[in-house]
Amino acid sequence: MLSLRDKKDVKPLFEGANWDYGTIRRVYDAVEEIAVGELGLDVYPNQVEVITAEQMLDAYASVGLPLMYKHWSFGKRFAYHETLYRKGLQGLAYEIVINSNPCISYLMEDNTMTMQALVIAHAAFGHNHFFKNTYLFRQWREADGILY
Repeated sequence: MLSLRDKKDVKPLFEGANWDYGTIRRVYDAVEEIAVGELGLDVYPNQVEVITAEQMLDAYASVGLPLMYKHWSFGKRFAYHETLYRKGLQGLAYEIVINSNPCISYLMEDNTMTMQALVIAHAAFGHNHFFKNTYLFRQWREADGILY
């Protein structure tokens, strides 16, 4: 527990909405310390990648897994989601997580730094722990065998 004197010296991990890779790294390290160190989450190693809105749309069209592209329907689904997104009729997911070892978490570059921090905690550690430790998932898939 921090004393009142210690609280004066504590600085936030970030200020404002803008992010950079150094800030994402600081937040990731702080979240990892809490998730693994304090909460005892058991996770696969993480691979965090920042992608564009177009890459997120591409992931939508391919059902989130690069190896599962459908022939002509890939382009059709991409065009459908892109049209809705560009017209402001549909937002995009803040993240996509690939349940593999290492666990891959895609952050969207348009997210604010606050959203990036929430996504890191939610996806890189929450989803990751759930996928690694849920009996049903362990029974029906092998995270080391997932190709991405």
